[in-house]
Amino acid sequence: MTTQGKPVRNMNYHLEQMDNEVLLFNPHNQMVLYLNETASLIWQLCDGERSLPEMIELLVEAYPEAASTIPGDVERTLHQFLQKKVISIL
Repeated sequence: MTTQGKPVRNMNYHLEQMDNEVLLFNPHNQMVLYLNETASLIWQLCDGERSLPEMIELLVEAYPEAASTIPGDVERTLHQFLQKKVISIL
């Protein structure tokens, strides 16, 4: 994934919380993706305003104990989101 672009959510998907699960749901095609807590945070940061480095910086500030794993987690998650077409890059 490029560090130049800014990830933006596909507006067809909605974040839903059911019991203890977080889901991305697309009512148009009935697609459901289950998210863990990290993926949910990353999804919420995909607002078209933040680049990959900015997203990583915010998460490292919020979770300094996980600073070594956050960059890889964010890159992998964004790559998966792109493959599933739940985000695009501006």
